[in-house]
Amino acid sequence: VHWTPDEHERFVTAFTLYPRKWKKIAEYVGTKTTEQTKGHGVCYLKQLEREGKAVPPPEKRRGGTGEYWTAEEHERFLDGLSTHGRQWVEVAKVVRTKNAKQVSGHAWNYFK
Repeated sequence: VHWTPDEHERFVTAFTLYPRKWKKIAEYVGTKTTEQTKGHGVCYLKQLEREGKAVPPPEKRRGGTGEYWTAEEHERFLDGLSTHGRQWVEVAKVVRTKNAKQVSGHAWNYFK
């Protein structure tokens, strides 16, 4: 798909405002679909990397904090689970680096 210089300029402006939010960027550009914008964005990110410029990190996952559990945290989770069962506040105290809500979410994934 061909992008005019004006479309690309609007893309760069929108990308600066909404990094990797392809739907918002497409709406800002106004003449391209979300899929076309995402394809252009992937090429643009590769170009930035080749030029040694800063590349914004990927979006955090929806529904989560975007923070992953380390192996050590998971081991402490298992220890807390065996000691306190499904008392997430108590398990979180054993994990130390996650709160009760994060612990219960991790447990939900662990048990499914």
